[in-house]
Amino acid sequence: MKNFARSKCLILLVMIFFSCSNEDSADNPQTDGGKEILSLKTYEASDIMPTTVLVSSLIKSDTEKSLKSRGVCYNTTGNPTINDFKVEDSEVILGPSSTLLIGLQQSTIYYARPFVLTNSGNVYYSNEIKFKTSKLTITPTQFITYDPSNITSNSVILSAVIFKNGNLRWDNIRIGICISATNTNPNINDVAIYAKSEVTEPFKISVKNLNSKTIYYFRPFASSLDGSEIYYGDIKSFTTTN
Repeated sequence: MKNFARSKCLILLVMIFFSCSNEDSADNPQTDGGKEILSLKTYEASDIMPTTVLVSSLIKSDTEKSLKSRGVCYNTTGNPTINDFKVEDSEVILGPSSTLLIGLQQSTIYYARPFVLTNSGNVYYSNEIKFKTSKLTITPTQFITYDPSNITSNSVILSAVIFKNGNLRWDNIRIGICISATNTNPNINDVAIYAKSEVTEPFKISVKNLNSKTIYYFRPFASSLDGSEIYYGDIKSFTTTN
């Protein structure tokens, strides 16, 4: 009876050991009839930016012919599947791969995991990773405010340029000029006119419907799309004619 109890304890310990080992492993082997057909592994996210991130993975398999596609699926709630957001790799090959996720939201937690779709229609997933995109930042020293031109009694042309910093992401930024006749420190809550030019290119904005013989203050600005970060250039002024 003691030997039987000892045997049951030994079996239980063995089961616990293998269960913990499989849970802690980064590899995610997929089997068919007890035979391992492929193994997937997810590495930590890298090159994390406000709107992009790089997810790397590794796929091992006995044959490459059974693979139809591979890529990374992701969401903001956890346990992502191919029915959520996904990016498919351009090449379906075994071994390591790095997949670039774009169009993300800044300062947001995402969950991602690589997937493999076989020719038979089966989908296999790797282990899930979690990352948070960085916050969009803009430095206020990149502005040049030009003197106003073509001043009339009711209009003016305002110009500025914002220089690109190579360490920043500029695909989520709005630029323009704000103007006010009452606020000597104009901001986007006054009158904000957005420019259509690319960053680093001087842009001109034609402002109309001004009051004659009036002093106006203006300065360029750069703002994140959600308005969480706003930076301004130097303030200048002009007076409309009679």
